[in-house]
Amino acid sequence: MSLTGTNRGTGGNNTGATSIACAPTSNFGVGSFAVLCLAYDNTGTSGADPFVSISDSLNNVWTPREAALYDPGAAAAGVSVRIFTSNMHRGKLTTSDTVTISFGADSVVAKHYAFHEITAGVGNFVQYVNSGVNTGAATGTPTVTTGSITNTNLVIGCGGAESANTWTGDADTTNGSWSAQQAGASGTGTTGISITSQRKVVTASATQTYNPTLTSADCILAWAQFSEYVIPLEPDEPPKLIVQPNQSVVSVCC
Repeated sequence: MSLTGTNRGTGGNNTGATSIACAPTSNFGVGSFAVLCLAYDNTGTSGADPFVSISDSLNNVWTPREAALYDPGAAAAGVSVRIFTSNMHRGKLTTSDTVTISFGADSVVAKHYAFHEITAGVGNFVQYVNSGVNTGAATGTPTVTTGSITNTNLVIGCGGAESANTWTGDADTTNGSWSAQQAGASGTGTTGISITSQRKVVTASATQTYNPTLTSADCILAWAQFSEYVIPLEPDEPPKLIVQPNQSVVSVCC
């Protein structure tokens, strides 16, 4: 029984639009859990986050888990970062499917995303636990410290910056190793947005420090924690109906 993670690709664009359609570059597996990290221009009033809604082409339920905003005080002068999750019980995402984020009436130019897949052991499922952000800054050495991550839980760290992709991933091996980063950018300099993200299955209960580096730019970091829910079953107990969090689909256990 353990959580595993898989990179499912990045993408984005640098064209003004009131929404973005995000597609994985490889198919999600059966029984897996989806995490979408997104970085984009803060084009709302006075530099606010313009996010309005999220949906996908399979009618899955998506839940916003964390919202990070570095706002120097003007529209598109900083960066917004969000983390979304879905248990995908209406259908598993493939490269032919899209997740659409709406920005309402605001036209957002630079935006870039990264998908992660999380998979639990056979018969169990993934659940969101907690998340957080740092305060954001114009820096090349951002850092964020999580709450205590329970042994065997998985943590995802992500960062967004108003810049080209100059990110270098966090390489520390304290209580587990960070995965290879998924990084990319749409546009360059202050007219662009870049993203990086990594994950770690921890080997001891403790806080984790996530600190990728980049060429100094307006940037902000976020993190999210996930655990494996083990479905209890007594000896000789018949199968039981399980309703997982945030879903309307009932599944049969064991």
